[in-house]
Amino acid sequence: MSFVLTLSKLIGISEKSFVKSLNTFIGLPHRYEVFLKKKNCVFINDSKATSFEATKFALRNTKNLFWIVGGLPKKNDRITLNNLKKNIVKSYIIGKNTNFFKKQVQNKINFHVSKNLRSSIIKILKDIKLFNKKKNTILLSPASASYDQFLNFEKRGEIFKKLSKYYARKFI
Repeated sequence: MSFVLTLSKLIGISEKSFVKSLNTFIGLPHRYEVFLKKKNCVFINDSKATSFEATKFALRNTKNLFWIVGGLPKKNDRITLNNLKKNIVKSYIIGKNTNFFKKQVQNKINFHVSKNLRSSIIKILKDIKLFNKKKNTILLSPASASYDQFLNFEKRGEIFKKLSKYYARKFI
């Protein structure tokens, strides 16, 4: 982004115009998509993150995370949480490969095996009350493919959004 700002200055675009333009940018669905804000909770759909490398951005740039992870991991993918675990309150493992993800996060961060999105969202909304944080982020950034439970990442993201909106009305 700093490169683009520098380039815009070189071609005569003011910083004020650049920032104004940037603030009107609407991201693509399923790519760190903030789709719901309710009371002290923000819901982010990052279903497109189908590898841990793709998930790192969300984990690095967001605090007080209730992170939904799981699916079909990529071959040789490893989850390294060294500088990221401070941002994660708890992770919720979904999908058929729960053992892989348990091994990746065990003894590093607090986690719960919830198997599916519905159970994860319900558990997260109950846990939020227990952890009592001022701001909470519910993040679907699965670090894996969706084919074990969904047709594709788009369907996974759509279902996450639908369930989040439904259960947020019930619990928040």
